[in-house]
Amino acid sequence: MQNILVILDKPKHEQIALQRALELADKAGAKLQLVSFVYEPVVSIPILSGSILNLSDQIKKERGEWLQALQSEYALPSGSTAEVIWHHDIPSWTIEHLASNPCDLVVKTAQKQFGRGGFGSIDWRLIESVPTPLWLAVSTHWVKRDRIVAALDPAVDNPLHIELNQRVLKLGERMTQLLGADLESVACVPVSGEVTDIDTFRKQAGALLEAIDKVIAESGVTCSQSHFVTGKPAAEVNRAVDRNKARMILVGRGVRKGPRGFLLGNTAERILGRTNTDVLIVP
Repeated sequence: MQNILVILDKPKHEQIALQRALELADKAGAKLQLVSFVYEPVVSIPILSGSILNLSDQIKKERGEWLQALQSEYALPSGSTAEVIWHHDIPSWTIEHLASNPCDLVVKTAQKQFGRGGFGSIDWRLIESVPTPLWLAVSTHWVKRDRIVAALDPAVDNPLHIELNQRVLKLGERMTQLLGADLESVACVPVSGEVTDIDTFRKQAGALLEAIDKVIAESGVTCSQSHFVTGKPAAEVNRAVDRNKARMILVGRGVRKGPRGFLLGNTAERILGRTNTDVLIVP
């Protein structure tokens, strides 16, 4: 991991993304590219653009001064850069930038909307479209142990899902090595209502558990613990993460083909919408 793009919080905020990126860069020897977005919508009104020009220059100047102070406060790795970006759309700029400036990871503080659940619209657009692993960070002072949990797709009869599971596991292993954490896995079999044939269900669940163990073994990754749960995935996966006070959950992005190839499946969306910890999206 050599290059990390960090989308900074606004000046008044805690800079959680920067803190996460600095910790990782210190362990990985990576360089950081810090970007701080500013924009004034009225500049798009032609009749006002002339009078607003000085205002936009002043906004950029003030943010640049703040960015310089930030670099003095945090010791950035050698070779790191920091710049102010004048752009109205963070996701579109990020995707365009990554097309010509590949990096290993994008880190951003999550726009958690606890009142309604889930992430803000900017985060969802990044989740759905960014071709690079995306770390969305939240303030998690309640974390007790450094555990990282890889959420695995139980549809192990599909080669695409198997490959995605293995990418999740391998990135999880890399992150645990860098951060000194333990890697665990969780897979949830969705069960709605009552199971009418308990014996058959146990037999099928046992076969599925063996198949998931095989996926983990073939990835070459070692998990300190594997959680196999049943029920509603959004609730049960997050319950396993919360119960173990994990610092991060890894979720693979959906593998649909065609026009919706970059959209998460409904299950992954529901898991993400209810998570209380950092999330790493694996494309």
